[in-house]
Amino acid sequence: MEQPNAPVEKRGGKRLAYILIGAIGAVILALAIFLPKRTPKPEIDDVTVEITPTPIPVHVTDDPALHTPDVTPIPTPTPTPTPEPTPTPTPTRHPLNGDALLSGDKEGIVLDIQIRLMELDYLDFEQPDDEYSDGTADAIRAFQVRNGMHANGICDKETFEALFDENALTYAMVRGSTGDDVEIAKERLIELGYLDGTPFGEYDEQTEQAVRRFRERNNLPDDVIIDNPAFEVLLGEDTVAFSYGLGDKSDEIKEYQQQLFSKGYLTYAPDGIFGNQTQNAVRRFQEENGLVVDGCLGKSTIELLKSGKGEPFVFTVGVEGADVQRIQERLAHYGYLKSSQVTGYYGDKTKAAVKTFQSRNKLESDGDVDVATMEVLLSNNAKKAENFATPKPTSKTTPKPSGKTTPKPSGKTTPKPTSSNDDSGDSGGTSGHTITYGLGVETFIQIAESKLGCKYVRGAKGPSKFDCSGFVYWCLNQAGVKQSYMTSIAWRSCTKYMRIKRLSDIKRGDVLVFKGKSMRTGHVGIYLGSGKMIDASSSKGKVRITDSILSSSYWKEHFLMAYRIWG
Repeated sequence: MEQPNAPVEKRGGKRLAYILIGAIGAVILALAIFLPKRTPKPEIDDVTVEITPTPIPVHVTDDPALHTPDVTPIPTPTPTPTPEPTPTPTPTRHPLNGDALLSGDKEGIVLDIQIRLMELDYLDFEQPDDEYSDGTADAIRAFQVRNGMHANGICDKETFEALFDENALTYAMVRGSTGDDVEIAKERLIELGYLDGTPFGEYDEQTEQAVRRFRERNNLPDDVIIDNPAFEVLLGEDTVAFSYGLGDKSDEIKEYQQQLFSKGYLTYAPDGIFGNQTQNAVRRFQEENGLVVDGCLGKSTIELLKSGKGEPFVFTVGVEGADVQRIQERLAHYGYLKSSQVTGYYGDKTKAAVKTFQSRNKLESDGDVDVATMEVLLSNNAKKAENFATPKPTSKTTPKPSGKTTPKPSGKTTPKPTSSNDDSGDSGGTSGHTITYGLGVETFIQIAESKLGCKYVRGAKGPSKFDCSGFVYWCLNQAGVKQSYMTSIAWRSCTKYMRIKRLSDIKRGDVLVFKGKSMRTGHVGIYLGSGKMIDASSSKGKVRITDSILSSSYWKEHFLMAYRIWG
């Protein structure tokens, strides 16, 4: 109980304390109501957790006012990338490891396999690669047949070891062989008169006997197989047939000569003797009618002659040979040409002489020697040239110093390489002239590209199967060029077109000629430009386009020459 007489200061102090206590209670009550409730931490039995506070670094400066804590921000952690799994390397497949290589496989060892197949004549010499293509499989199959193995075209360990054995047998058709190349060889033996029957079927005993006769007449070693050298002769231009040969004489030969004469191919009256000029006439007939040009009176040639359906021939600018020389001699005989202009090449001067001869003898005056012109030219009653005078005997022994012994440098001995219209001392073909007929280079290339993917077959000449030289031969003839069939080896001695000696000078449409490991093997193709060539590839087994002609060391090292067909 408060004393009545207590001092005023004491009573005032107690009242102030009561007010403060009440205010604090009100604040606590308000905080309890309005602040969110915190979830109590779960109790951890028997575990004492000590929390050590992280010290805040203090940056000390000379200015006491700037002594504030230097708070370093906690960096955001960079996520650790998930490492990609290291790919397991694909093991190299190799026949010696028990792997069998099939068509479509790609392995480095395939390059060595292809090179070995080329060395053994199972593939043409061309740039090898790592693809075990259909052509490589076909070559392996031929190798297996030749070497007495199971022929499946698969290069397993047994085949691989046999292939690289020093006693491995080179390519040859033998008894039991079958396939497109056997069919082509038998067709050719039939054509040349060595074999009767049909070309279909296998290489049997009858084929062996025909081959023995063929090898004997063509001076090849005695054998009954067709190896690569024999196949080259069999398909070539210098083959000796089993029917008629040079010097043979018969009424049948005279009958064939009469057919050749009536078509304009023969430049003298038929006499029944198979001589050089008859052989040249046969060659021209074969060339004009799409046959293999060998000068032989074979089965196909005789059948076409007898049928009377063969294409006629007209001697015109660009033609060369002994029969052209015969025409020029007759023109000189009647005074239309000088004896110095008898060159064997039909150029502008010969054409002009023929035109004058035709006009004088009431013939169609076009400058070309057709059958009608030939008959008059070979007769003994043709009209001579105007002002024609028989040369005095002294002119032969005392020539005028006007140039007979010292010809002008006008091209008599060095004809222009880009003109096919020059009568020169050398024939136009041997100088390497371009042609002025046919459908042109772009049509030539379009024809070639239309055969992409066609199958490669040794010795095939189209229209759906080809080897490298058969492909070029077929495309040229389809483009209007009367080109005889030549093997890749024979192309090296071609004198009909302009020869290009440097790879850097080749142009679109040129025929490219390559050698193999030796000069007895080779390859040909058609240049498309930009380093590309289209060819019938034995290793690929088809007509393809390759783009490495100017970049590959292989093609550079094996290039021999190119031929410019069109200027």
